[in-house]
Amino acid sequence: MDILLSLLQPDVIIPWLLGMAFGIFVGATPGLTATMAVALIVPFTFYLPNPNTGLALILGISFSAIFAGDIPSVYLRIPGTPASAAGTLDGHEMAKQGRAKLALMLDLYCSCLGGLIGVVLLILVAPQLARFALRFSNFEYFWLGVVGLGIAAVVTQAPPLRGLIAALLGMLLSTVGIDRVSGTPRFTFGQPALTGGIDFIAVMIGLFGLSEVLRNLRRRTSLAASATTDAHGARPLEVLLTMWKHRFTITKSSLLGTFVGALPGAGADIAAWAAYGLAQRTSRTPKAFGTGCTEGVVAPTTANNAAVAGAWIPALVFGIPG
Repeated sequence: MDILLSLLQPDVIIPWLLGMAFGIFVGATPGLTATMAVALIVPFTFYLPNPNTGLALILGISFSAIFAGDIPSVYLRIPGTPASAAGTLDGHEMAKQGRAKLALMLDLYCSCLGGLIGVVLLILVAPQLARFALRFSNFEYFWLGVVGLGIAAVVTQAPPLRGLIAALLGMLLSTVGIDRVSGTPRFTFGQPALTGGIDFIAVMIGLFGLSEVLRNLRRRTSLAASATTDAHGARPLEVLLTMWKHRFTITKSSLLGTFVGALPGAGADIAAWAAYGLAQRTSRTPKAFGTGCTEGVVAPTTANNAAVAGAWIPALVFGIPG
């Protein structure tokens, strides 16, 4: 009861609402991330008289920014945040079929549900899950990366070999910059601007946006043919029935997202791709993924918000952000 009363205090609920508004703006702007928004706000929280105020502000930003990243991914096929990249594959296809509103409502409802499940797990199993997560060494992180590359090769509509080649090209781009072991520059070609490496956000947004441009140029019809619409609309009851249909996917994605979020160094983007791959592998209609499948929207959206809650497990227990 004391916790509920503290949440209703003006010095908590007002910063929380302001944080949500700021998070939606950040998430819906391609190139800005939830981590960047929180990093900007944290110094400001040092001067707040009540620590609950700062915590409410940070939580409002982090959760709402992850959801808002789905807005440009659905309409423009450009993810607002890295965590929204997996949902772009089916969310944008739904928008092109006139089901953009349904895709966004699924994003909203599943984001809330995934975050809620993650918070419940945070309350119930935080110490146990945090101790297990801290046992992850370089060996486990290596195989986690291998699994991620395997998922990238499997979830693509193209043959798995093409997906694997694309993943290897991404690894090649990540090697640009200063070698962390030897301290020598790699693939900088004498350009000082490349010593810091290639920014992941810029590459991701550029590749998604460029691929959509090339896709439209290949069409013989006008560009209006690929415009996103809300022709079919959506009602809350339809969204709830869709979520009930994919209830097992939501459960699996929430658990997976919370676990991945609790791993220090892993983030909501990894959780989203892992959940997308798991949903596709266990689905009765795996070939429907990438063509506007609602399950392909539900799985990553639920997982990335559950991962945000899971990231607080090592942060609150050990002071190590997930």
